[in-house]
Amino acid sequence: MKEYLERLGLSRAPDLPELMRAHLRSIPFENLSVLAGRPVPLDLESLERKLLLEKRGGYCFEHNTLFESILRSLNYQVVPLQARVRRGVHEVRPHTHKLLRVVWQGQEHLVDVGFGGEGVSQPLPWIPNQEHEFYPGVFHRLVWQDELWVLQCRHDQGDWLDLYATENRRTYPVDDEMGNWYTSTFPGSLFRKSMLVSLHHPTGYSSLFDGLLKLRKDGQTVTRQLQPEEIPQVLSETFQLRMRDNQ
Repeated sequence: MKEYLERLGLSRAPDLPELMRAHLRSIPFENLSVLAGRPVPLDLESLERKLLLEKRGGYCFEHNTLFESILRSLNYQVVPLQARVRRGVHEVRPHTHKLLRVVWQGQEHLVDVGFGGEGVSQPLPWIPNQEHEFYPGVFHRLVWQDELWVLQCRHDQGDWLDLYATENRRTYPVDDEMGNWYTSTFPGSLFRKSMLVSLHHPTGYSSLFDGLLKLRKDGQTVTRQLQPEEIPQVLSETFQLRMRDNQ
């Protein structure tokens, strides 16, 4: 716990919303190990070494496995779940995303620190059709659709976009191992083909997808296509990632 709080810049554990915000603003979402062809272990020792001591980031299985452990140590009621990522596509995709269902103040919430910039930035009450604006102009809601819970996001006055769909059923470490193996090794996996990096900040988030840098701040979005030689500096300055050769 001490190393985790230090990584987040905290002296003690706050309540769930503040802890989630601090995690999202301190530990980036990134798939650089997958792109480099390196394994993605999910045991806690490996996760603590990578995300805390080496000050790296990771993707959903890494972030939410670590966060699940932290929440359990703080005596939260936590149920791990998996989801099928949609991002606007309605075809059936495999379970490749881990999230959490957490009880806070007597109410179940969707908690997810591993979806990147478009994901929720605070605990989302598990109530259908209730809209929440956690950042200026960025809205999230859960809808009940075809016996699935679907997390949707809307920016400004745009249309609702399906982010992922979950059966809201408990999963187990073996399920995470299967999803993690597919996501990190299957040749057709997006994480094997594209660089994805994001980090939240108080009024929005920054994201990088295949060289396209998107900065969302105070309700405004600015995008810029980076040149390859700019990427290392952006990883360091925007996403707090300083890569070494052995990483």
